[in-house]
Amino acid sequence: MLTKLNHKLLRCIFSKLNNKCPDEYVGDVEITSYSVNLKKKYICSARNELDEEERRDLENFDDEKVLCIVLESPHNKEFEADGTPLGPARGITGTKLKIILIVIFIIVFPVLVIPLLFSVMNYLPDIFSFLSFNLEREFFAEIQLNSYLTLYLSIISIIVSAIIAISLFRFERQQKRREKEQQQKQNKEMVFFFFERAITQAFNSQQEIFWNSFDFVDISDNIFSRINSIKSLMNNEQFMLLNKIIDKLKNTYELERDDNYPVVRPAVDELMELITIPVYSTFQYHLKQSKSVWDLSNKDTIELYNILAPDDKAKIYSKDKILNKDGNVILETENELFRVFDSDGHKICEAEFDKQGIVEGEAKIFDFEGTLIYEGEFENHQRNGQGVEYLYNRIKTKEGTWQDGELVDGVIYNVLIWEDKSLFADQLFFLADEIYSFSSPESYDGLNVCSFSVNNGKRHVIDNSIKPAELAIENFKMEQGWFE
Repeated sequence: MLTKLNHKLLRCIFSKLNNKCPDEYVGDVEITSYSVNLKKKYICSARNELDEEERRDLENFDDEKVLCIVLESPHNKEFEADGTPLGPARGITGTKLKIILIVIFIIVFPVLVIPLLFSVMNYLPDIFSFLSFNLEREFFAEIQLNSYLTLYLSIISIIVSAIIAISLFRFERQQKRREKEQQQKQNKEMVFFFFERAITQAFNSQQEIFWNSFDFVDISDNIFSRINSIKSLMNNEQFMLLNKIIDKLKNTYELERDDNYPVVRPAVDELMELITIPVYSTFQYHLKQSKSVWDLSNKDTIELYNILAPDDKAKIYSKDKILNKDGNVILETENELFRVFDSDGHKICEAEFDKQGIVEGEAKIFDFEGTLIYEGEFENHQRNGQGVEYLYNRIKTKEGTWQDGELVDGVIYNVLIWEDKSLFADQLFFLADEIYSFSSPESYDGLNVCSFSVNNGKRHVIDNSIKPAELAIENFKMEQGWFE
């Protein structure tokens, strides 16, 4: 079935052919967004006659079920640089046979011809009297060539046979090695094609805040056998990483195919966490504006990319500065120190990162929609030091001194409590989070809103902050401009 990927793949293959069919012109193929069509009727050769039914099948494509196959044998010097045909394919087989014949001639000629020449010289001394090869002539005169002709020719044939056998053996080994290298090259290019396109597609999906379907790249099971065939190009860690990445890409496609949308985005997040620099997961909203996902790739992913990339593909490297699509700096790196900037050039983070996140520093943390959720200090991967926690519209919920991710000294704002000062539903519920739950005054009857002071990790209600929920809700809506 033709998916968007199939169309792009076919367009890619067709463009690389440069509109040429190397062996025999068959016809032009037009590939559009929704169909693949033959522009000219199928041209049959005498060796490839088609019956009428087969001809109709070729001329009437069902664009929902199309299989486009391009067959080509490995030829050498078949076209000029400008595409002009040179004639029949000039392969390497003839070249190899030519070399074998030259070697046989060089080795056998002296052994075969020189004894015969001297024998002739001995039988016709008068003709060759001007030559002074007395010693050689006397030596070969002792040898009666006609008496040993059968043995002599047998030795010559054994030598020739041995040379041919050795040459053919070496040629066969070289041919198998070339075939293996060619197959490995093809597998590597196919793996790279899916590796590059699938990761890019996953990264592009994060450009959209809300989506129900994104048409991720279909990863079939046979890609894993191709990966196994190129295992020798990688060390064990790289091989395991590649399998893990492809497996996650395959899982993402299957989740979307099965309409399991609630878990697709977390699956993409897990993939990006695996392949990108540590800072990306924390600052996805700002860094996803990068020109390319490969600018954000971690060292291991970059090494994999460069191993798999074809020779004509430029290698990629880690960058000290990463720009967004407008050319503005959004990330600077200095060893383990990362500085993140928003689209206006304001610094929102300066901290050290590792695979677990922020090690130490100051940062503003946003969710994937760009909402600020925390601003403050970090240490040992947790909130430590001064900081403020927010809900949407920068509504403060907690402010003060943090220790190991918990507020230990400060204030907690606008919490729902009962008249006896116990927590609503026995946990912290913030007014701004629950305001849509109250549809009528009766729904918040008996509820109040207050702030807590926190000292050494213990909460205490601030008495003069207690307000009836009804009044607190009206004040909140006015502050947010929800009333005209």
